[in-house]
Amino acid sequence: METFPWWSKAQIELAEDAKKFTDEVLVPIGERDALLRKFSREGLAKMAGKGWFGALIPKKYGGRAEEWGVTGAAIIMEETSRAGESAGGLGTTMFGSATQIVHNGNEEQKQKWLPGIARGELIGCITMTEPYAGSDIAGIETTAVRQGDFYIINGKKRFQTIAAAADLYMCYFLTSDKPEDRAKYNHLGAFVVEKGTPGFHIERMNDTMGYDGSYNCYLSFDDAKVPTFNRLGQEGEGWKIMMSGLNVERILNASPTLGPQRECIRYAQQHLERRIQFGQPTGSIATNQFKLADMIWKLYLSRLIVYYGAYCADLGKDVPVEAAISKMFSSDSAMETALEAVQCMGGNGIMKIYPVERLFRDAKHAQIAAGTSEILKLLIYRQGTRNLKNDLKVPQRVIDPELGLPLPVGKPLPKKTAKGEEDLLKVLAENYRTNPGLYMTLDDIKEWLDISDADLIKYLESLEKQGLAGCYRTRKGISLARVTYKGLQKANPPEYYKYRPSWLKDDQDFW
Repeated sequence: METFPWWSKAQIELAEDAKKFTDEVLVPIGERDALLRKFSREGLAKMAGKGWFGALIPKKYGGRAEEWGVTGAAIIMEETSRAGESAGGLGTTMFGSATQIVHNGNEEQKQKWLPGIARGELIGCITMTEPYAGSDIAGIETTAVRQGDFYIINGKKRFQTIAAAADLYMCYFLTSDKPEDRAKYNHLGAFVVEKGTPGFHIERMNDTMGYDGSYNCYLSFDDAKVPTFNRLGQEGEGWKIMMSGLNVERILNASPTLGPQRECIRYAQQHLERRIQFGQPTGSIATNQFKLADMIWKLYLSRLIVYYGAYCADLGKDVPVEAAISKMFSSDSAMETALEAVQCMGGNGIMKIYPVERLFRDAKHAQIAAGTSEILKLLIYRQGTRNLKNDLKVPQRVIDPELGLPLPVGKPLPKKTAKGEEDLLKVLAENYRTNPGLYMTLDDIKEWLDISDADLIKYLESLEKQGLAGCYRTRKGISLARVTYKGLQKANPPEYYKYRPSWLKDDQDFW
């Protein structure tokens, strides 16, 4: 594993140890368990002995978060993900229980659960998805109704990885169906449900494509009694707790795609160097070299964004975009890399005697779990455009008197005081020249005019009524405006809008 310049000495030593231990101990165990479709308890026990379950847990509770942090957790996940599904239980424990308890639990809750998690004695699982709530996770239907010192839970959860082997389940339930609470996302509660809770049981084991031995399950809550002690934070804070944990969850769902990419590359390279066809190694064929080149650059970029996101998270920064990009890009890269590795290996690529066949099936899971690539793109668009708001703002532009074309003005121009709707119409008409075909936002207009919000809306409604302007409305009211043909005629004479390129020498009457 290549290290990064910003890694600490402890993280570099962890990377070296994790690679060696995975190669020598975990890979033989993990690959065997995957072929048997067996939950890798032996592999988890070996990792527990290394103290890896405590990567995100403070030293006070038996962990090593101060030394390793999110970066260290990602390092462990990258390496162990090469060993079958051995990393699955480790990952869900770190982001499915440890993270939420560390950041949202009270001292009593931390003392009760964190030491056992750090020792690898308590395996964690996160439960969000339901039969009718997947990507729309705010639509959770499983209810939690308080009765004295307990919550009575009723509902179903599905697609819960390693659920049949877990001891702790990080769950989110509906605690309020009031419209005002839903509107403010104050309708959910966060709970730690313990194995053996009355009324709580595994409903069914899912037989999935890939993730062999991951014990993916449906869960059923039938008047399950969960102590109020097990609620994290206040009632109604479940959404906030869920969202705060998603960044680390996505980084730690991205990092296990890195190890499989490396495995795919090394097995593909092995075949390309050793498979002779038409009198030469298949690696001598340029198209196969291109395939390997694509695998390599995708791995490099995947590792860069994953560890950059982890580094920022360790600095205490909020990283929703970085986490989403790392999860989306690395999981898509893993899928593409596994597909090409199979192709490079030909018939051997679809044989279970090589791990590439399993890695190809597993890679599809990565594009779905912890947020599909499509949902992550929506998040990247929404949050990314907000983050880049100042950088994306287009400067004011005016018609250059010599060129007759719109050019940026540099420093903002002084605003003109709006004395009436005629001044507004002039601005809309000028926008027709500088940004043809585009509406103006209300903020765009106020860059040119010194005008109150009330007067702006009043003038726009008046111009619209006269047919001089067109307005686009949302639920909040007018949000965009433009000039109409009639408005252009009223604002300026026809000659004002004419433009003749300087290179046009032909003098025609048409102009």
